[in-house]
Amino acid sequence: MSDIESLRKSLALSSEGLSSEDKKKMAVSAITTILAALGRGVGTFGEWEQRCLAASIIALRASKYDDSRSLARRALWPEENRRNSGVARLLLRPGMLTIPELTRELKIAQAMPSRRLQAAA
Repeated sequence: MSDIESLRKSLALSSEGLSSEDKKKMAVSAITTILAALGRGVGTFGEWEQRCLAASIIALRASKYDDSRSLARRALWPEENRRNSGVARLLLRPGMLTIPELTRELKIAQAMPSRRLQAAA
């Protein structure tokens, strides 16, 4: 099994029944793990990975934690699964193009309170 396949399997845990905060932790962990692995050269870091990880961080900011984790995991999809995905249509965002930029944006998103908490206040 390749490193990328092992990474895919390690991120496949279900979040069903978990609290919102636990889902957020899972999403942040997935993004962090994928960014670190790509930074080590476990996989390629191209437009597809940029789009997936940027979309994942944007979903995290919006408190859509399951979507965030799912989008991050798409960065690891094999080439043959990428053709028909809506991710391919997402625009690349300035400030979210490199691994260091994505890491910085993740830290900002991670520090943001849940939108559900903001709405209740």
